[in-house]
Amino acid sequence: PGRPCPQLFSPFEVVRYDVAAGAPERDKAGRCIRARTGERRARGAPGGARGGPVTVPVPAGETGLLIAPVTPRTPFLGYAGSPELSEQKLLRGVFAEGDEFFNTGDLVEQDEEQFVRFRDRIGDTFRWKGENVATTEVAEALLAHESLQEATVYGVTVPG
Repeated sequence: PGRPCPQLFSPFEVVRYDVAAGAPERDKAGRCIRARTGERRARGAPGGARGGPVTVPVPAGETGLLIAPVTPRTPFLGYAGSPELSEQKLLRGVFAEGDEFFNTGDLVEQDEEQFVRFRDRIGDTFRWKGENVATTEVAEALLAHESLQEATVYGVTVPG
């Protein structure tokens, strides 16, 4: 039990991200939905260590937004000469009243062992049949075909 080693040096969370709204998903209380360390299980796995239900807000393999707490130990000093842009990168009331997190703009996938893989940047994703799709995921799928050497993918608005 305990925190994975990377969390000790550079704390972070992965929260659900609503591509259509362009913002992290929040629950009825207005708090972001996160994965909890030690509660991650593969899809369809039974309950937790004591047989109870497992909470998996961001299941292993689901793409979510990487955020980092802003604290005296991990400050965000802002962008030089741009207080407006600096303010846009901050998320408040993420998990509790008064907390503050830096929005990295990175969409990542976190596996059962807490390893994080970069998937895409915000703005490079789209919704398809209710699922968040990263353009890099589509490009990787295309590149699996032997006849392709390069692929560039971007989302477009489809009328209707």
